[in-house]
Amino acid sequence: MAIKSFDVRGSTCPGGGALWALLSHTRDVPRGESIEPLTDDFLAPKDILEWGARVGWRVTGEDIPDGYRFDVGRPD
Repeated sequence: MAIKSFDVRGSTCPGGGALWALLSHTRDVPRGESIEPLTDDFLAPKDILEWGARVGWRVTGEDIPDGYRFDVGRPD
């Protein structure tokens, strides 16, 4: 279950802004919980999935009509 959703569609720097926005929220996510960013950053699917794999966070994503939605979970 996502503990917090934040929407950065239309407000991030195209090409990497979504990852920076996500990183600014991760410190507030308790272990075992998740956060749900919404973005229209075209690099988000690549950037966020690769970041999750590198640091061990669970990341799933889906296309939505006006961008992307992710569920980003902090490991237990």
